Amino acid sequence: MATVEKIKNEEFATFADQATADAMVEKAKELRPLFAAEAAEGGKLRSPTKKVEDALFENNLLYALLPKRLGGVGLSLTDFCRMQIEIAKGDPAVSWVAQIINGTSWVTSMAPDSVQDVVFADGPTTVCGAYNPPGKARKVDGGWIINGAWPYTSGSRQSKWAQQGVVLEDYDGPVVPGISMCYIPFSDLTIKDTWFVSGMQGTGSDTSVATDVFIPEGQMVLMDERAGQIDRTKRHFGAPTDVLPVVPVVRTTGIAQLIGAVEAMLEIVRAESEFKPVLTTTIGPRKNSGAYMRDLGEAAAMLDTARLILFGLVGELDQVALTDGELSVEDKARHRAQGAQMIELIHRTSESLMFQAGSSAFSLDKPINRYWRDVSMALRHIQNIPTIGYEIYGRNIAGGDMISPPGAY
Repeated sequence: MATVEKIKNEEFATFADQATADAMVEKAKELRPLFAAEAAEGGKLRSPTKKVEDALFENNLLYALLPKRLGGVGLSLTDFCRMQIEIAKGDPAVSWVAQIINGTSWVTSMAPDSVQDVVFADGPTTVCGAYNPPGKARKVDGGWIINGAWPYTSGSRQSKWAQQGVVLEDYDGPVVPGISMCYIPFSDLTIKDTWFVSGMQGTGSDTSVATDVFIPEGQMVLMDERAGQIDRTKRHFGAPTDVLPVVPVVRTTGIAQLIGAVEAMLEIVRAESEFKPVLTTTIGPRKNSGAYMRDLGEAAAMLDTARLILFGLVGELDQVALTDGELSVEDKARHRAQGAQMIELIHRTSESLMFQAGSSAFSLDKPINRYWRDVSMALRHIQNIPTIGYEIYGRNIAGGDMISPPGAY
C-alpha cells in the first residue's frame, strides 16, 4: 500500500497534468486583451501596471515554471513556452517579466537547501536578479555584507527576492574563480530608476542597489556550490526540472516570447492585406499582389520554422527531465546554435513584416511598432547573439578549443 509520502513524491516527480497546462495557456489567451490595453501605460510607467500585475499573480502566471514541490504550477518547458507565446501576443514586456521571474525562481529552486528554506519558507514566491556587473561580498561573523548595483533587474517591481551576482572581497576561504550568487529580500534593496530605453520599456528593468546589506550564511551560494548544480542529496529535490541544465533552459524558453510577439505582428499585417492598397499601382488591396503575398508567405514560413526548432529543443529538455537524463556537451553546443537559428529567423521575419506594413507602422501609437521595438531589443540579449552560438557549435564539431565553459551555454 502506497504511503502518503510516496504518493506526494510521485506527484512532485511529474510535470503539471495536461488539463492544468491547457488551462494556463487558455488563461494567457484570455488575458491578451488586458495586456494589450495596458501596454501603453506600462511603457510610460516602465513597468507592468497594477492591473497587469494583479492578473499575473491571481492566475499563477509568475509561478508557472516553479516546481510543484514548492507550490508552483510545475509546467513542462513545452507548456511554459505555449503560455509565454500567448502572453507576448498581448504585450512582449509582460512576457519578458514573466520569463525572468519564472526562470530565476526556477533557478532558485535548484539552490542549496539553506537558500530554498528561506526563500520559499512561506510558499511560492517571486525571484529576479542580475549577475553582471557583480557586486561585492565581504565575510563577517554569521554571514556576509553585500554592496553592489545591478542594472537590468527585470521584474524588480513584482519580485520579493533578488538573486544577485557577487565577487568575494578579502575572503580567506577556498575560492573558485567566477561569480557567486547571493539572495537578498527586495525590502533590503533600493531600486534606482534607470530604465530609459526604446524597447521593452514596460519590464521594470531598473538598477537594484545594496548598501552594506547583511545576509546570513545560508543565503550565499559560492561558486563551488552554484545554484543550478544537480545535487541529489538535497532535501529539496525530486521535481523533473531539478535535473536540467540552467542556461539551455533559460535561453531557449526565453525565445518563445519573441516568436509570440512576431506572430502578433504577422496577424496585423495579414489583416491589413485585406484592405490596404499597394500605392502607386492599380493592384488594389495587398492580398491581390503576388509580391506582397510572396513576402507574407515567407514571413509565416520563417515563423513556422522557428516554432519547430523551439518545440524540438524544449521537447528534448522535457524528455531529459522525465527520464532523469543528461544533456551532453555536444547537445548543449547544438542547442546554442539552433537558438541562434531561431534568433535569425525571428529577426528576419520582424523586419520583413515592418517593410510589408509600410512607413505608417513606425508611428509610436501603432501596436506593431511596440512589438517591433520590444523584439528588436530582446533579440540583442547576450545569450541570443547568433555569431557566438554558431562559433561554439563549430568549434565543438571540429574539436577546436572552446571559447566558453560548457556551463555557460
